Parts: sequence; C-alpha cells; structure tokens
Amino acid sequence: MLHHMQPTNTFTANTIRFVPHFLALRVSWTHNSLMSEGMEQFVEEHLPQIRENNPRIKFILQRTHTECDPFVVGEYAYLRSRRKRCSWKTAHQVLSMVEEMSIGGDYRPGKKLGVNRRLPRGLELWDTETMGHDVFHVHSKWKADPKDPEAVTSMNHPNLVFRKY
Repeated sequence: MLHHMQPTNTFTANTIRFVPHFLALRVSWTHNSLMSEGMEQFVEEHLPQIRENNPRIKFILQRTHTECDPFVVGEYAYLRSRRKRCSWKTAHQVLSMVEEMSIGGDYRPGKKLGVNRRLPRGLELWDTETMGHDVFHVHSKWKADPKDPEAVTSMNHPNLVFRKY
C-alpha cells in the first residue's frame, strides 16, 4: 500500500486505554477467509500494541476454520457487553470499533448507546432507604460493647447513592 493512501489514524492503537468497567475483549474470526481478512490484519498489526498498553484487560482470541462472521465483543462489568460484526471490514475499521468500545460503548450520544456504569439495584444503597435509621447497625443485648471504628455504616458505604426526587 502506498504511503499517501494509508489512514492517518494508525497511531490510535497506542493511545487506546479502556475504561475501568471494561473487563475483556473477545475477538473471533475465520482463518483464511476473505470476509475475515481485515480482522486477521487487525490481530497481527494493532492488537499487540493494545495488549501492551492495557495489561489488566483479558483478551480472548477465537480463530476457527468453520466459515462464520467475525465479531468483536466488549465485555463490561456486571455481565454487560457490546457486540460488533466485522464482516468485510478493514483492519482500521476494526480498530475504530475497538476504540469505540474502549470509551464505554458508542460514539453517538444517547441514553442506551453507552454501557451503564451504575451498579445493579441489589448492590446499591439508596439514601431514601436509610432515612431515620442505619441499616447496618446491629443492636446488641450487651449495651457495653465497644464500637468498631471499621464497621460499615450507611453513610460510609462505598455504594451509597443520593437520589433526588
């Protein structure tokens, strides 16, 4: 390929940093298939740089000899994921899909396009649930028990959410 025909965003593989709630990147393609040629080039050229810069991310590569569509799947916290079909895409188009997943979902603005960062309902503690009492306070029949300074209270709970009505 001529130098002037190369895309200008080839440096983005070095700049990709995944958001904290991103857990794994799953890449699957068919070996020696024209439909998966861009995916195979992406795995050879750009994926080593991305892996080097993101050591905490789990990378799963699935290469098959059975003809199937290539996919890039981003797995996020609490079983959330984004899937992109990469049939007949170039290596740079696949790179832009991975970059899109690295920022947490999608480039376009919208409520449902990004991956939700909030915890599932059972793991959050709302301030409206703790009005007037501490749900973590256990009353002992022995009144002289010393207070534990490390005990979790509703005010120092790590997932306390203040809700507005």
